[in-house]
Amino acid sequence: MGAWGVAILSDDIAEDISLRYKDLLGDNYSSEEASKVVIDEFDSELDEEEITTFWLSFALIQWKLGRLQDEVKVKALQVIDSGDDLIRWDEDPKLKQKRETVLLKLKEQLNSTQPEAKKVRKRFISETFLEAGDAISYRLLSESYIILKVIGILEEWNGNRYPLFEICEWQGTVIPSKEKISQLPLKELTWENGEKELTKLAIFPAGKRDDPIKRIELVAEDVKTILDMEAPYMTSTWREFDDQLKQFYYFK
Repeated sequence: MGAWGVAILSDDIAEDISLRYKDLLGDNYSSEEASKVVIDEFDSELDEEEITTFWLSFALIQWKLGRLQDEVKVKALQVIDSGDDLIRWDEDPKLKQKRETVLLKLKEQLNSTQPEAKKVRKRFISETFLEAGDAISYRLLSESYIILKVIGILEEWNGNRYPLFEICEWQGTVIPSKEKISQLPLKELTWENGEKELTKLAIFPAGKRDDPIKRIELVAEDVKTILDMEAPYMTSTWREFDDQLKQFYYFK
């Protein structure tokens, strides 16, 4: 079971539905068009147990957006009245009782007046032009440069793609050759207690305006990297990157 709680939207399926439906609305599909696409896609993929979660989640998602359609409402109310959803919770009577309370509240909510239809903006998806083995220069606030090498590209289930870097032990004003870049040692992170650690850093934009393009340049391709893609790794937005470089790597 992909649920992590008894709440209607505390479920992996609910997250998938919400993302897909909102993406379609953000791409200017009408409510009816977006609903049809979601129903067609999920109805063909889910089993009998999961389909009850689908109708309950989809109904609540639509209601919250002021877009609840009669077909979805009817299906959700049928699921609630049938008791089919509660079968999933038979092994834990306490959770089953809590889930039943949640379902009754949902029924009341779906039968109430829904809010005004909300406009859904197109979702920002992080993308990158970089590839594994690329080396980039990053211009510091001091106008000198450091070198980052791309270990690989992290891809999330929601479409976001961003690079995982290793940071070279180098700072200067003249970019070294590809051969020298491949041979550069890595810069260790220094924690507040003075301990040092070799880390990887995943960097992604905080939003559309968090674009580092004016401060980075592809300086070499197919360079040798040392670290692998496996977790753990630190994360940062480009907006936070300068502070992290100063605090943990002593680049200025």
